[in-house]
Amino acid sequence: MTTALSSLALILTAVRFALFVRLHTVESPYSPVRHAVSDYAVGPTRRLATATTWLTSATWLALAGAAHGLRGWDYSGAATVLLLILAAIFAILPAFPTTLEGQRLTPMGAAHYALAIGWFAIAFSLAGDIRRLIAPEGGVVAAAANGLYCAALVSLVALVCAMLPRFRSRCFGLPERAYLVSIGLFYAVFAATILATGGKF
Repeated sequence: MTTALSSLALILTAVRFALFVRLHTVESPYSPVRHAVSDYAVGPTRRLATATTWLTSATWLALAGAAHGLRGWDYSGAATVLLLILAAIFAILPAFPTTLEGQRLTPMGAAHYALAIGWFAIAFSLAGDIRRLIAPEGGVVAAAANGLYCAALVSLVALVCAMLPRFRSRCFGLPERAYLVSIGLFYAVFAATILATGGKF
């Protein structure tokens, strides 16, 4: 079951990234450089953005099931809970649309920001524990996990800087997308490692 769920997570990740690319190629009023990805959930791209979000929820859920089966990992229980929280956040995220740049912050928009900050923090925090789990495997998977973790760290720091008023309307979208891609690929490496090892770490 553990390997089956990790395989499912990989498939869902591939489909999710395909939708993510599609989201940025359809006609919309948004710029990948200036606008947050969550902006795409408001307006003409809402349905596609919602589908991407729910696929992400399903991916976290599959990873939670896979992590639960890692009996040799002492952090398995905590990781499972955190991954379930991530799945829950993405399941309800479409119900809390963001407030677009230049508009007055709404209660729904504030809730969206809180959920977004929460998932960014949880995903990165858990990535550190997963990196330590994968490190002894060595080779390409350990190098990939370490490289993607570092990329996520750099992009997260850049994202925080881009939240400053002087930068937000100019380039917020770039570091946000860098973080989304790097952390998404990191968890894909996690799923691939589970599949390759049969869940025996």
